[in-house]
Amino acid sequence: MKKLFAVIATLASLFVAGQAFAADIEIKDAWTKASIGKVRNGAAFFTVTNNSMTADRIVGVRSDLAEKTELHTHIMENNVMKMREVEGGVDVPMHGEVMFKPGSYHVMMIGLKAPLKQGEMVSVTLEFEKAGDVPVMINVMDAMSKGPAGMDHGNMEHNAHKSH
Repeated sequence: MKKLFAVIATLASLFVAGQAFAADIEIKDAWTKASIGKVRNGAAFFTVTNNSMTADRIVGVRSDLAEKTELHTHIMENNVMKMREVEGGVDVPMHGEVMFKPGSYHVMMIGLKAPLKQGEMVSVTLEFEKAGDVPVMINVMDAMSKGPAGMDHGNMEHNAHKSH
């Protein structure tokens, strides 16, 4: 009976170690720019850190801020940089991070229901394949901002993954 219990306990611990939970996901430096004029779209940027023992994937995003909220990236097509919705999600490696930044991955808010105002905090929910829903509070910065101080926004790499 003790052997059976030991086997069950071992299997249970492997199951728990193989799962990602919202607590394993950290979102840092979330920001967006204040709306200018009648522009009805906005983009949000942040860093996603996965502290889990397994890789995960952001499969969607939702918000009440806009008519549509989508995961986007930039691609080079015929020597022209274009924005596109991400198909299949964004991989977040175990013990790694992904930067959502200008020129790379970002959350696109299409058809804003109200302008984004500097100083406000707005929210979106990232939907992870394993960790589930992770709410993100986003700081609305000056319309001319380049993001929080200390962040590297100059790198225009398409897949901005970094593993630890």
